[in-house]
Parts: sequence; structure tokens; C-alpha cells
Amino acid sequence: MARGTATHNGEEIEVAFSATGQLTDYGVPGSPRWVEWEDIEIKELTILGHKVDPKILPDELVEAIRELADDLEFEAEEPDYD
Repeated sequence: MARGTATHNGEEIEVAFSATGQLTDYGVPGSPRWVEWEDIEIKELTILGHKVDPKILPDELVEAIRELADDLEFEAEEPDYD
């Protein structure tokens, strides 16, 4: 497994995410391999220029913010997928 990061930079909200990457394939020799990112965490959150602790937000809002990571490309900090 590897840790990875991604950042969403919107007009009103900026979010730094961290996730765990798991190397995945179809289980067939020669099949393509890719990284699936899971356990996505909000590392830093800024709303309208103010840093916000996500722990004080309602769970539904935190989940909606986490969904912003769905469209992002995570970059592995240390590519170790064993």
C-alpha cells in the first residue's frame, strides 16, 4: 500500500486529501494494473479563505466534501504497493 495526496482548488473551498492506494488488477496474468484509492481523509480544509477543522462539521457535510476527491488524480507519496 502507498499513501497519496490530491488537492481540490475551488473558488470557495480548498481541500487537501490523503488516501491509501492499493494496486489492483483483474486477477488474470497480463491484465492491466491500476491504483484504487481508499480511506480518503481530509487533511486540510479552507472555506472562503478561512481554515476549518472538518471535525466540527456535520458528518453529511464532511461526506459531501470527501466526494470532491472522486474527480481528482491522487499522486503517490511513496509508490510501495506490495
